[in-house]
Amino acid sequence: MVLLSHASNGGRDALPGLDAAGIGRAGVFLFFVLSSFLLTSQVLGRLDAGEPVGWRRFAVRRFMRVLPAYAVCLGLYVGLGEFSPEVGLRHLSLSRGEAHFWTVPVELLFYLTLPALGLVLSTLPGVAARTAALVACIAALSWAFPPDYPARAPDFTPNVLPFMPVFLAGSLLAVLAPRLASLGGAGGRVLAWSGWGAAAGILLLTPSVTSAVLGEPVPHRRFHLWFLEHATLWSLVVAACLVPGGALLRRVLSWRPLTLVGRISYSVYLYHAVALALAEASPLGEGGKWVGLSGVALSLLLGAVSYALIERPSLKFSQGGGGQLSLPAEGSSAD
Repeated sequence: MVLLSHASNGGRDALPGLDAAGIGRAGVFLFFVLSSFLLTSQVLGRLDAGEPVGWRRFAVRRFMRVLPAYAVCLGLYVGLGEFSPEVGLRHLSLSRGEAHFWTVPVELLFYLTLPALGLVLSTLPGVAARTAALVACIAALSWAFPPDYPARAPDFTPNVLPFMPVFLAGSLLAVLAPRLASLGGAGGRVLAWSGWGAAAGILLLTPSVTSAVLGEPVPHRRFHLWFLEHATLWSLVVAACLVPGGALLRRVLSWRPLTLVGRISYSVYLYHAVALALAEASPLGEGGKWVGLSGVALSLLLGAVSYALIERPSLKFSQGGGGQLSLPAEGSSAD
């Protein structure tokens, strides 16, 4: 979503007529919700079972998941003269987040909150108390650090606090997941259909789609500050995938081409700006018709190379431990 958005933002749609400008922020919020959901599920699963989390090992795994590929990409930016060595080191130390790299320190800063978040949630008795605590935190943080807060912060200074409500939406899903996984009957069917409705809502938050519906131009940044709206919609999509009645949505989102792109998506994210710039500077850039598509293709190629040479070895080094949340079987009855 970020890749297609940035291609269209530059006036180079991946395919003629596919105006995806402005959907990048929605893609980032999906990433925040998913990462929080999965990691909070793992942490709470261990704490609730009375097992040690192994925070040191957890930290090593998280940082090895993100930093090696990030460091290599930053090195490329320094080599190309886009960043000075000092700026590159500031990015690597998580004290700067320029251009699309702003999400990396925000994600890593969220990891630092997980020990406190997990320990607090594990001391609360039951799903209702945990849900109430998370909803209260989401409301308080949204009030104290509204979506326009980053614009008032020093340039390129990472700040996770305005984005914590989005992360906490994923944590709330983790708390509710065991209940959702066994939710059948009418409630399960309603939630399953709500997931499709939320997906349609996300589509309507695409500026080009909104422009077509309203019959007037909508700026591509129109929905960038809709933090809670995006968090809510994506949470509904993920929740619908958890209920037994959401098997169809799970199958659609498990379409193999999507999962293959998803596997390399972090590296694609890191390198897509370079790929789009190279495509623009190539002979294809003169005609303009296919430069967006070639930029997307090059992004996928660079992402695949980075995944194979950097991400995958780093993942092997840090893999092991950490349970996965069991989803309902494909053949489970909605009742």
